[in-house]
Amino acid sequence: MKKLVIVLALAAIIATGTAFADHPSGLGVGVVGSYGFIGDLMGRGGGLSLKIPGVPIYWSINVALGDNYFGLSATGDSYLIDKSLSGPLSFFVGVGGFFTYLGYSAKNYLYNWNYSYMYGGIRAPVGISFQPMPLLELFADIAPSLGVKIYSGYEIKVGSYNYKDEGSVGFGWGAPLELGIRLWF
Repeated sequence: MKKLVIVLALAAIIATGTAFADHPSGLGVGVVGSYGFIGDLMGRGGGLSLKIPGVPIYWSINVALGDNYFGLSATGDSYLIDKSLSGPLSFFVGVGGFFTYLGYSAKNYLYNWNYSYMYGGIRAPVGISFQPMPLLELFADIAPSLGVKIYSGYEIKVGSYNYKDEGSVGFGWGAPLELGIRLWF
């Protein structure tokens, strides 16, 4: 048991010491776009990428807008591994959390359809970063996610036909692909 505790403590020290080995320590601000399966739905959106100096979290706030829907999501990730592969190219593995809200509403002379869901949980981004100069970083990752989804249900009215789904609470998964550009100051 003592050996296991020593090995885990050494692994934590090594991971902490290398957490920000290749990213600058200043302010990082940029744009990020995501596309991929989020829960049981296809999600997409663009937003803000932010890294505040002295805080070991990479933040993202995304907004998804469409003709009949609005989505808002936020993520926060800490990089456990951030290693150089070759020159300005590095890879990272992290752990973090996410929260997503999606609301959908469509109404016309034939039908009325509304629903919403909230989804939150943990994620593990794995990606690459290319920093050709100290000011500029390009990055891409995939972030497998697992969480709890609260679904409001929906109601569809078409003429005199009315169908209502009462909603549910359950587990969901996701695997969004994220692409972004950050400027470092």
